[in-house]
Amino acid sequence: WAIGQLAEDAATRVLTVATGALPLLVQLLRASTETGKSHAAWAIGQLAKDAASRALIIASSALPPLVELLRSGSEKGKGKTAFVMAELAKDVATCALIIAAGALPLVVELLRSCPEAIKSSVASLIVGLATEIQLENSALRTERDALAESFESLASLVGPVTNGHDVVFRLLGGERIGGSRLLLAHVSPYYERLLLGGMAEGTSDVDPDPDFSSAVHIALLGHLHALGHAALPAFLDVWLELLCLAAKVRSVSGGDGGGADAAAIVFERCERALTNSLCAGNCLTVLLRLKPCTADVSRLVDA
Repeated sequence: WAIGQLAEDAATRVLTVATGALPLLVQLLRASTETGKSHAAWAIGQLAKDAASRALIIASSALPPLVELLRSGSEKGKGKTAFVMAELAKDVATCALIIAAGALPLVVELLRSCPEAIKSSVASLIVGLATEIQLENSALRTERDALAESFESLASLVGPVTNGHDVVFRLLGGERIGGSRLLLAHVSPYYERLLLGGMAEGTSDVDPDPDFSSAVHIALLGHLHALGHAALPAFLDVWLELLCLAAKVRSVSGGDGGGADAAAIVFERCERALTNSLCAGNCLTVLLRLKPCTADVSRLVDA
C-alpha cells in the first residue's frame, strides 16, 4: 500500500522500479492475502503509468497472477486489476498479451456487475483491448472471430431498465432502454459529449433522435456497447436505417479523428455488407433510402 502511495509521484516511480520493488510486488500477487494482493495490484498499476515500467511489468511475469486475481479475487482486487490492465493496455503490443492470457472474457463479465467506482477502469480496458481486434496481428488472426464474439456479448447490456443501468433512453412509444453511460462515453465522442460534457454530467434520461425508429436506436446502442462487433440486422430496411444513424452519429462525433469511435466501425461494416449484397432487385430501394442521409455514402451510391 505504501509503495502505491509513493508511486503517485513520477520521480518516485522510477526509483521504486530501480530499487527492485517490482519482482517483490509480483510475488505478493502470487502468494498473499486478498488485501495484500489488492494492494500489490494497485502499486503495480501506479508503476505502469510510466511506459518504460510497463515493459518491465510484463517481463516480470505479472500477467498470470493478475488474470487469476481478475478471475477469483475479491471485488476490490478485481477493481485494482482492471486499473493495472487499463494502464498496461496503453501499449498495443501488450493488448495482445493480455488477450492471449485469457483476460478478455473475465473483463467483459466484470463490466456487467462491477461497482460504479471501477466502471471507468473496466471500460478503458475494454476499449484498449478492442483496438487489438482491428489490427492485422498475425498472432491473433485465427482467434479474431472468437474475440469479436466476446465483445458482441456486451450488446446484451442494452435492455429493459435495471438497477445496473446508469443511463436510460426514452424511445418513441414510451419504451425505456438502459445502458452503460461510461462505456458509451468511452467508445463514442458523440455520446461522451451528450452524457458527460458540460451540463450533461448528471443526465440519466436521454431522448434519442426522433427521426429514427426505436428498433434502430436499440440496434445502434447494442453495437456501441459491443464496440462495433454486434451482429448486423437481418432485414434490409433496418440495415439501411442503422447505416444512416451510425453515419449521423459518426459525423457529429468527428469520426475521422484520432479517438475511438465505434459508430464509425458500425458505419463501415454496414456500408461494406450492403455493398456486397447489392443486386438488381434492391438497388433502387437502397438509393431511395440513402437519399435523405446527410453523411458521405458516396462509395455505396457509386456501387
